[in-house]
Amino acid sequence: MKTEEDCVNHATECWNRGLNCAESVMRGACFAADINLPDIAKRIATPFGGGIGRAEDICGALAGGVLAIGAVLGRAEAEDDRFRSYMVAKELHEAFLGRFGATACKELNFGDFITSDHRRRCTEIVRESARLAYRTIGGRM
Repeated sequence: MKTEEDCVNHATECWNRGLNCAESVMRGACFAADINLPDIAKRIATPFGGGIGRAEDICGALAGGVLAIGAVLGRAEAEDDRFRSYMVAKELHEAFLGRFGATACKELNFGDFITSDHRRRCTEIVRESARLAYRTIGGRM
């Protein structure tokens, strides 16, 4: 496993290249976990940006962290344990809520997808979400 800063830096690089919040956090956390995502897995995160297709519901950065938890700890078969990933996803959700005070994009980004304030706000959310995802996943691999 790579370092927390590797995770955060990779997520930030993805964000700065134009990937959305969900894509960036998922890729950062998976990069740190040494998971080489196939293209189909990379595409799965795309519609979570903007709180699910810009519906401004659950923050895409949080969703990207949850997707990374699934990549690392999720199950492949029905008889596999699902509760390990549930526990870690809940921990991430609680840490995110504690850090930002909300989990909905509309409360974090205020419907703003074009201004420099959006870039500033969401850059911080992407960076911190990657950090939180790394910390929740890290000790469970």
